[in-house]
Amino acid sequence: MPGNRHTSVRSRQIANELRRYRETAGLSCSDAGAKLGVSGSKISRIETGASGFQIEDVAALLGLYHVPAAERRAIVELAKKSDEKGWWERQTGLPQNWKNLIEFEAKAKRLQNFENMFIPGLLQTAEYLRAIVEGIDNTLSEVELDTLVAARMARQIVLSRFYAPQFLAVIDETVLRRPVGEKGVMKRQLRHLLTATDAPHITLRIVPISAGAHAGLHGPFLLMDFEDEPDIVYVGNHYTELFLEEDQDLASYRLALRNILNAALAPGASAELIETIATEHDS
Repeated sequence: MPGNRHTSVRSRQIANELRRYRETAGLSCSDAGAKLGVSGSKISRIETGASGFQIEDVAALLGLYHVPAAERRAIVELAKKSDEKGWWERQTGLPQNWKNLIEFEAKAKRLQNFENMFIPGLLQTAEYLRAIVEGIDNTLSEVELDTLVAARMARQIVLSRFYAPQFLAVIDETVLRRPVGEKGVMKRQLRHLLTATDAPHITLRIVPISAGAHAGLHGPFLLMDFEDEPDIVYVGNHYTELFLEEDQDLASYRLALRNILNAALAPGASAELIETIATEHDS
């Protein structure tokens, strides 16, 4: 899965559909391979998206599994488009894992993000983001900085789509109190958070400092739920970025989120706390 290679959202969808059709047909990978004159391992690679897709292979498998004509056409068309690039793929200067993240976010039906270091990326203002990026790496050129900021801001379009995902943002209070950028940057960022929560699909909750030690101290993470594909948890820090989809990993992070939410304020109380802290940033 994603840490070592790029698996597009379309590729995941095709791979999952092919596996589902094979299982419905009651065939193993070895059975399917034998009927098509290829190895079972090749079928397995196709179903994980590891080897990419040849249209002929996809069409042959769909025929073998007796998939109805309309569904066959839809999957073949999707396979033809699997190599097409979204705007994030055409963007130069973006790390591959960032391109993967943006693509997965674009397909998710629900996003649940806990942050204990920064405002969640999907809710950051451009000036806050720029100050963060500069503070982390002051060796970036202006062109590199502009590219990263522009791409990460463009990522936010996912929340303004007609079919936008449900987004739960859970933030540790220390993030709100940490001064970032020049005077006024944090105040405007916090006001932006309050405005963002006017949208019915966005929920914001704050874990107050008074909660003391809590499960979120392990670090930030983003849970991404999909309609017909395996869910993913994204974990990133200064040195490592991982996409995890094993059941045990997902269960661990879902449990962590529940424990964090037990320590968090309700949305109304969270908004009141943000308002109070925004006022404090005036001084």
